[in-house]
Amino acid sequence: MLRRAAPFDGCDDAPSRAGEPGRLFLWFPVGLAVRKVSRFLRQIERTFSTTSTGALTVDAPEGYPQELLLDLTELLTDDEAADTRCVFKTGDDDLEVEDIDRVRTIHELRQLQASAWLVEMMRGERLTSVFQPIVHADEPSRLFGHEALLRGIGHDGRTMSPLRLIDAARDCGMLTELDSASHRSAIRAASAHDGRRQLFLNFTPDALRDGARCLAPTFAAIDAADIPRSAVVLEVIDAEQTADVRHLRTVLDSVRDAGVRVALDDIGCAEQSRRLIHEVRPDYIKLDMEEVRRVAGGPSVRDAERLLDLAGQLKIQTIAEGVETGEELDWNRQFGATYVQGYFIGRPASFAA
Repeated sequence: MLRRAAPFDGCDDAPSRAGEPGRLFLWFPVGLAVRKVSRFLRQIERTFSTTSTGALTVDAPEGYPQELLLDLTELLTDDEAADTRCVFKTGDDDLEVEDIDRVRTIHELRQLQASAWLVEMMRGERLTSVFQPIVHADEPSRLFGHEALLRGIGHDGRTMSPLRLIDAARDCGMLTELDSASHRSAIRAASAHDGRRQLFLNFTPDALRDGARCLAPTFAAIDAADIPRSAVVLEVIDAEQTADVRHLRTVLDSVRDAGVRVALDDIGCAEQSRRLIHEVRPDYIKLDMEEVRRVAGGPSVRDAERLLDLAGQLKIQTIAEGVETGEELDWNRQFGATYVQGYFIGRPASFAA
């Protein structure tokens, strides 16, 4: 028998009905991989067959076949694992269109196994949030809202950086799940503190591949916490790296139709940024912190002014982030930024602090 690894959830995205009998569907890139897996299945006396579309199906009367998937991650070579796809479906029905979104490669399952700590962290509700204040630029003592910033809590109680969490989630294809879990954590904390202030929630463009549907748990959490949807802003991080701007616009339009506002984060002063703003027309843009740091008397001041002018023409509110000095605050006030945030205004902190 192959070596056992730590349990992990895989090609069914942690199915809620994992204990129900079903079938595992497998698609292989080459005949050698099919023969290898078929031989192994006979050795362990698993019932399997081949469909008319070429998929190998394995009966799973025990429910989600986690042990079998662990074996397959070790049985196949790296190349075979990268091209072999699988999905588990409860019951005896054939696959349907909505099942396609749940298909994973064996390679992705290996990555998920390596990131089992992330799954355990999300299940154990050891994701938390700190909140950085956003204030009115012309009246810094007047609070506008907060940006929720993700943190993880290790078993030793130490804080884990959001970059490590995001990288692990990207490696194992769980960005959507991480975004959703972090949103729920932030919403719980915000509702206990002040659910009427503007709450900015970050999410990654990669998590929007299946459209606004992935945000349904976030909307449900907002409603359950009795926070007005108009008090929530979904903030797209790394917006300028979005490959399909048209798809992003479609998703964000559906978010606005649901009563939630949207923001683009880390916006620079280049022409690419202005085109993105024209195409998406967000409710808010956040001026990149490095741009803010350079503008006060620097060579890019004219580009920054043009960006703020464009936002004003399109009636888009602007938030200058990363404000660390009084000079930067004064510059943003002078050139019309609507709101500001940064260490000069306030550091991220727990509401309980």
